[in-house]
Amino acid sequence: MFKNLFGKFRDSKLNKTFEKVFNKINNFKSKHNSSMLASIFFPRWLFYGLITLIFSLFDVFFVQFMIQVGMGQNLTQKIEAATNFIIGGLTPGSQTHQVVLNLIFVFAIFGVILAVTNRFWLTFILNNLIFIVFGIADQQKLVYRNEAIMPSDLSQLSNPFALVSFIGMSAFELIAIFIAGILAVTVLYFLFRRFDSRIKFTKWYIRLPLFLICGLVLFSAQDLYTPGTIPNKVALHFDDTPKPWDTNLDQRDNGAIYSFMRFFDDKVMTMPSGYSKAAIEKIDKKYSKIAKKINKTRKNYLNQQTVIYILSESFSDPRRVPGLTVNPDPIPKIRSLKTKTTSGLMLSSGYGGGTANLEYQALTGLSLTNFLATLTSPYVQLVPGSSYVPNVSNSWSIKNAIHPYLPLVYDRSTVYKKMGFQHFYSLYSPKVKYSSRIGKNPYASDESAYKDILLQLNKTSKPQFIQTPTIQNHLSYNNWYDKYTFDIKSTYNRSSWESTEVKTYVQGLNYTDDSTEKFIEALNKIKRPITVVWYGDHLPGIYDSEMKDSKNLLKLHETDYFIYSNKASKSHSTKLTDNTSYTSPNYFQALAAEHMNTKVSPFLALLTELREQIPASSNALAKNGSALWEPNENKNIYLNNSGEQINNSDLTKEQKQLLKDYKMVQYDITRGKHYVKNDGFMKVPSK
Repeated sequence: MFKNLFGKFRDSKLNKTFEKVFNKINNFKSKHNSSMLASIFFPRWLFYGLITLIFSLFDVFFVQFMIQVGMGQNLTQKIEAATNFIIGGLTPGSQTHQVVLNLIFVFAIFGVILAVTNRFWLTFILNNLIFIVFGIADQQKLVYRNEAIMPSDLSQLSNPFALVSFIGMSAFELIAIFIAGILAVTVLYFLFRRFDSRIKFTKWYIRLPLFLICGLVLFSAQDLYTPGTIPNKVALHFDDTPKPWDTNLDQRDNGAIYSFMRFFDDKVMTMPSGYSKAAIEKIDKKYSKIAKKINKTRKNYLNQQTVIYILSESFSDPRRVPGLTVNPDPIPKIRSLKTKTTSGLMLSSGYGGGTANLEYQALTGLSLTNFLATLTSPYVQLVPGSSYVPNVSNSWSIKNAIHPYLPLVYDRSTVYKKMGFQHFYSLYSPKVKYSSRIGKNPYASDESAYKDILLQLNKTSKPQFIQTPTIQNHLSYNNWYDKYTFDIKSTYNRSSWESTEVKTYVQGLNYTDDSTEKFIEALNKIKRPITVVWYGDHLPGIYDSEMKDSKNLLKLHETDYFIYSNKASKSHSTKLTDNTSYTSPNYFQALAAEHMNTKVSPFLALLTELREQIPASSNALAKNGSALWEPNENKNIYLNNSGEQINNSDLTKEQKQLLKDYKMVQYDITRGKHYVKNDGFMKVPSK
């Protein structure tokens, strides 16, 4: 069949026309290359240089055009924004030369590919394809997650089918696109070869230095954010203005390609001034005394209870979203439960994404506020290479994780193993028993997740720890359900896309409300003490209209939490009210210990003291920029028990000392000498 097709093309008028054109071109003989069209007009080296520069500028322009998302821009405004980034960066006297930084890395990647392949046109095609794919991927993540693409996202490439499923693409469609891409690259390469028959580009003694120089440029990305380094000085010379608190804004201002490369500088923490074994011993003694004082009135032991951490994907009361009215109440049962037990609002470090970051803080008691801004995902960048990962599960001999989704997302399979979990039940082996869905929702229902938890509880009567991130209410919300029972209105002029997403999301919350009530009822029938720490990780990224109003930014970073003990627990009727209105996930260990009246370690004593002084903290800053979320010197955000921001300049001496001690301990755990590992600082009293 293919032979006949090629034969027909060979004899066609179109092919004869091509042959005439190519014959005319080939009549112009270059001294060095008999079929080099470029040599007709100017030197070959100049032609190669010009085409590389022009299309490298196009790559930067294309990516900048694609990331103009979520700002209500029309097509003309998006083109203007991308054009101004290019022109402004190349204009003498301009204060915004970041385009040069982007071009440096485009050239570096081009140079590496060229040095390896020694084929100019293949390099030309592949390099452009890389940045076209990058631009599209960045745009899709901004649309669906309201997050810019980051180096830590590269780990998700190990499971491309799961990755594209988030944007509604099937495995078949991905494979088809991949095959089409290969065919397109092949066809384009041979078409270019018709104009330039030169195959090998240059000699090895030129390619080797080219590879080393370009490789060094790419390698230098790991120091772009480190003050005093040569890469950082070069970046500042070309007007780099890092905005790590808002990666979307950082990409728009500094260029998406360069911003992405800068985040390869993923240094975890800077060593606190005065860090030493003696300093850690001093902190140990200080909080050991406080723990001893606290434990005098605590009667229970943590390892004698069963504790379940449930991260409810994207759960947050929609009635708190400014301008949004929802009738009837979609979560009446959870709302009622919160009035009877320890509960409040959690300050989230994410919006539309960042689940694993909240999970990390909840499990470890460590805070993103102490890390450098270049650490965007502890699960991906920190934990896999750590030899010491103390976490809440350390108090139990039986500890398991359940997540009715793919185990590779956020590298959870590696993380849970590092944390000491015995089993991680997911859609892969070992597999969860329950994974039913609701309507057209592609994710396992919360009811299924709760059934798997109950199954695990029934396997043993011994105390245990269970970690469960749910998945039901994950984006995107594509009109999944057969029936919609809520009237939703907004004072904002919302798009049809927003309305559909919110409608689907709210209906999903109602299903979560029903299944959570049934789960609590099931726990109450079990005749041994069980406590649940339940929290929403972040709001879904579906409130674009509301997010544009800077007054709404705090509200859009608040989720719901509660801590509930079943009827068999002595803490069943407990409802803490002291500094519980607002909290942070890093405080859950200390807050749960207080709720259960269990004894604490010196580390939990530190968190207890810190929680009383600073009820909530976060490093999350606004997606669109605001004075509220951009404190001076890019410092962290602290809230009092009324949800009001505590200015950094207003922190008391005691608060500053607590924060200093906390940072010192966190450095020792994550990047220091692990002095706390064997001195009992992290050990919770057991029985």
